[in-house]
Amino acid sequence: MLYTYFHMMNLVYTPQAASGSTLQLDENEAHHIHVLRMRIGDDIYAFDGMGGLYQATVHSLSKKGAFISIGDLVRREPAPAAHLHIAIAPTKNMDRLEWFVEKATEIGVQQITPLICRRSERREIRIDRLDKMALSAAKQSLHLHLPVINEAIALDKFLKVTPADISQKFIGYCEEHTRHLRDCFAAGESIIVVIGPEGDFTGEEIGAARLAGFIPVSLGTSRLRTETAGLMTTAIFELKNA
Repeated sequence: MLYTYFHMMNLVYTPQAASGSTLQLDENEAHHIHVLRMRIGDDIYAFDGMGGLYQATVHSLSKKGAFISIGDLVRREPAPAAHLHIAIAPTKNMDRLEWFVEKATEIGVQQITPLICRRSERREIRIDRLDKMALSAAKQSLHLHLPVINEAIALDKFLKVTPADISQKFIGYCEEHTRHLRDCFAAGESIIVVIGPEGDFTGEEIGAARLAGFIPVSLGTSRLRTETAGLMTTAIFELKNA
């Protein structure tokens, strides 16, 4: 973490950041500048969500917007060697899904896909809200890489588009005699884990996932809520790669 350089209060996000450029901040980031009562010429830091952290200054301000001038690159944080992709059924209460995105981002997930299953209680997802939650969490935890949050997709379609180069694919569901996730992959390996709705996957869905190469895993002896299972998965992966 980069506490010697900056803290979340003077950090803004702009994906087009490049040394020597002057960029307009989006509405949310401009609001952040105004809340801090910053003035033209004040120093700030900008990150691009892909590992780049830049020195910057406030270039101009108006009631509706803000421009910043991007200075030197302070740091280029390398992307994680191992990649965690969690495909998770949305919870009925959107707040719980947002909580999962926030906490998983703080810990260090790289990709999240909302997964529409047969027993899903929610099928409409506002990805913009999840992106906003992930950005706030990245600032809070001082992560310079934002997770990719994909559009919601039906489970059967997701099983057909999972990358062929990721051999470690897992499905977490309630079944006895499955190995714990922590024992099923090695440090440095990229993995995909699918997590079902509160009513669990149907037998047909489990069979389809297994045919697609997904290995059944356990997350412990407790019966976990969907968002808790997602967070447990993120923590196991982070600890394995610490």
